[in-house]
Amino acid sequence: MKKLITITVCAIVLAAGTLIGSRYVLAEKPTDDTPESGATSYIKATYDSIVALSHGSVAAGAWGDWGSYWNRIRSAAEWVPSGDAETTDVVSGKTFYKDSRTQGTGVREVASSCSTQAYDDSYASANPANNCSKTWVVDTSVTGAEKKDPVTGLIWSNLLRKNGTVIEFSAFANTAFSWDASHANNQGITAPVAGSRTAIQLCADQGNGWRLPTQKELMQAYIDGSHWNLTQPSYNIWSATEFTSTNAWYVYLSDGYTGSISKTYTFQLRCVR
Repeated sequence: MKKLITITVCAIVLAAGTLIGSRYVLAEKPTDDTPESGATSYIKATYDSIVALSHGSVAAGAWGDWGSYWNRIRSAAEWVPSGDAETTDVVSGKTFYKDSRTQGTGVREVASSCSTQAYDDSYASANPANNCSKTWVVDTSVTGAEKKDPVTGLIWSNLLRKNGTVIEFSAFANTAFSWDASHANNQGITAPVAGSRTAIQLCADQGNGWRLPTQKELMQAYIDGSHWNLTQPSYNIWSATEFTSTNAWYVYLSDGYTGSISKTYTFQLRCVR
């Protein structure tokens, strides 16, 4: 019996000596975060690592005040990254975090090289593949919306037409308007805003943030495949960009040609938002 007791006591002493002599111990005293052995504990090592990373805070939290070590460890463990990015804001294939620790993956396409382009989009042998066209997303978020360009994120409307004295969006018909308000199609309007209206005003009059696109926005739309994605694409479209006091820029969405011409000339109107 004495032999058994002696062996047990020796084992306990040996184990205690091993723990005390090791680099780490498992925990600190609960009152002052200090290991009784004087050795660095796993918790202290974790705390030091978190401090080095500038994570967490020693301040008390919703759990109460557990002391500087545990406050920092718990606050670091419960931290959630914040942000306002959506999958459509982040480049396709890239990962991100927003308001959670669940990783998101972006879906937004970006402009890229097009070394395989063989023809302009309106050429007989042209197709979306050999002209590097992107696939646009149908958008019905507001009246008149048709599709969203995945590269720029711009929503493109159907063409405008004058139906009697009312200006409206149409997927199957259109009207040619002057850039200024000199043409008859720009005059005698009763709705949505009455009077003689310029091309810029005709888009803005539709509300919901609609506006006339700039020259470069129209050019980028062609690059991204407007010819293959929008209804009634094969028209010259007025831009909001002036060339001189008497001329403005337009873009032909079938082949990307852009030029300037008198503001009294008539072209179709397509709005963006």
